[in-house]
Amino acid sequence: MKKNGKEKFEFHAINNMASSAKPANKRTMVTAALVIGALVLLSIIVPGLIIEDRKDDVIAKVQDRQEILATGRSELIQTWLDSIRAQSDRLVTNELFRLFAYEVNLAGGDFTQIVPQTPDEDPDSSLGVSLFEQLPFMERVLTDFTINSDFTTSYLFGKTGIAYLTSGGAAPINLQQKALALATFGRKEITFGPVRKDSTGLVMDLFLPVLPAQSEADEEDPVGLMLLTFPVTTKFGEFLSQRDLSETGEITRMVQITNMGYQEIVPNDSELIKKIKLESEGSDPFVFALRPSISGSGEQVYSVGAKLLADRLWVFQEVDRAQAEKSLAEFKNIAFLFAGLIVLIVAAVFLAFWWRLNSEHNGALAKQFKELATRIHAQKQLLDKINGSIADFIGLKAVDGSYRYVNPAFAKGVGRDEDEIVGMDDAAIFGTGTAARMSISDQRAITDGGAITTSERVFLNNKEHHLQISKVPFVGEDNQVSGIVSVFRDVTEIVEEQRKKEKAVKQMVVALVRAVELRDPYLGGHSRRVSFFALMVGKRMNLSEVEVATLEVSSNLSQIGKLAIPRRILNKPERLTPEEVALIQKHPENTQQLLRGIDFDLPVLETIMQMHERLDGKGYPKGLEGDEILITARILGACDVFCARIEPRSYRHGLDPQRALEILDDNNDRYDINVITALRAVVNSVEGEKLIASIQQ
Repeated sequence: MKKNGKEKFEFHAINNMASSAKPANKRTMVTAALVIGALVLLSIIVPGLIIEDRKDDVIAKVQDRQEILATGRSELIQTWLDSIRAQSDRLVTNELFRLFAYEVNLAGGDFTQIVPQTPDEDPDSSLGVSLFEQLPFMERVLTDFTINSDFTTSYLFGKTGIAYLTSGGAAPINLQQKALALATFGRKEITFGPVRKDSTGLVMDLFLPVLPAQSEADEEDPVGLMLLTFPVTTKFGEFLSQRDLSETGEITRMVQITNMGYQEIVPNDSELIKKIKLESEGSDPFVFALRPSISGSGEQVYSVGAKLLADRLWVFQEVDRAQAEKSLAEFKNIAFLFAGLIVLIVAAVFLAFWWRLNSEHNGALAKQFKELATRIHAQKQLLDKINGSIADFIGLKAVDGSYRYVNPAFAKGVGRDEDEIVGMDDAAIFGTGTAARMSISDQRAITDGGAITTSERVFLNNKEHHLQISKVPFVGEDNQVSGIVSVFRDVTEIVEEQRKKEKAVKQMVVALVRAVELRDPYLGGHSRRVSFFALMVGKRMNLSEVEVATLEVSSNLSQIGKLAIPRRILNKPERLTPEEVALIQKHPENTQQLLRGIDFDLPVLETIMQMHERLDGKGYPKGLEGDEILITARILGACDVFCARIEPRSYRHGLDPQRALEILDDNNDRYDINVITALRAVVNSVEGEKLIASIQQ
């Protein structure tokens, strides 16, 4: 009974202690609820005030960055335009041109003064004869300058608004050019015309006053006006393209105003020039503001313009609003998260205090912590084992470039102990040259805040290795970048296999070309000449490395299909019969049969199969037309026809190269005009003239 009584007493004692603790616990819970409620209220109000203040700073930084980007791009383009202007000064300051323009101006800009005299005219009037005799020479000089200076056309105007001297092959001026010439004539400053489209893409006109011979700009009025047209599609595309340091959402645009309103210059788009509508809260549409994107997508962007040509051309910098305010959104999340954490911490403190009042939970809590520590220790051991088994090199560098940690694979790969590497930098491990390149990618990773992947060729343990390196910034507990995590993957075997494959393909091409030469030396020589012109045209048209490599292989193999055609047909001096023509036109199919089992890793077969297709759809074997034909096939086809025309045959002499180009020009509905233009430039180059001379000997 005592035992039972004791148990009953103890039970009641516990109940009494619990009952007496209830008021204290209740007061504690009420106090905790009030404090937590106050903290919740403060966690909403205080972050809101801080975020509003931070927003002004973020927008100010966005404005500074966009203005710097817009101004920087504007200065780059202006520098390029200044170089164009400086290059053109050599022409208008030439005393020969200035004297010629002065004599035409004395004649009143009348073309009747330039024609030769008739027998019944006054023989003492020598002005017209002099100008007429000068005209062919002046036109040749102007044409040479235009070609050598990468201008497309050149015109010399008189005060009547008529171009009395043009570069060779120049098209008649349009109404817009004539109006600008009339409006500009007599001014002493150099003027750029608006960006416009022509058959070659985007171009600009440059108007330069021509002064009398041996005079300065402030002494006499201009006696002529030189108009030079130059292409801008490629350069503007480069200037407006995204840079490595460009942030996500940032876009650089170019805007001009003409009598048609505002227009956007889009060199990388098929339209080239788009009509746009600029909206702004202020009167100036180019001041920094939040406005709809000029792309017409309806997205809100922060944008600003930088003047390029006074009141006519601007560089316009946009950044997506969401991307611009990304740091603000992250700060907002962090602020509210921090406030929430404070509330949780305070709640946890009160909860821990309450738990402290209930001592029966202490043992369970201690047990939980022990189990947690055991699990953490087990996970650490597991991670150490995984890290030790990874074959890739893993290293952690501090911001000063010294390594703070490397995994076993890293230490083994560079032939050092892990403890020895800690404290060393890339120069001590890989050499100064490699370290200099790696430091650039380190800075990019820190600046961009994202993953950066590069490739490096290094020597480890006296052996060449090719490493693919991925880098990400390491963010410490203070939310600041405190280092860089680098992962090195050895791709040496992959690189070596690719080299072997490329070498095998080149050896195979050489062998096939040698077989063609053994069968018919003429076909081999023709292939080499086509290859030369095709490669030069491809490079002049700024084709990609893959396209240039495709031209190199396909041009050398373009005639291999003719091995299956009897030589009596290939060298037949008489007109071929329809059956013989059909047999020759099967040589692309023969080529496909010979090469279809070879993996070139390039569109070589497609190029050879399409080299006889024509833009008007009248080629063979499939009758493709327009953009259905690869650019490499269009180049190869034009160069093949050109070489065939200038090469002598047993039954005819080779044509003059200029005549062969004229034939291509006359068939510009069949051949790409851009290819013909580039081919003409190659033919007129020093290398082209040497090769043509060797053919005609």
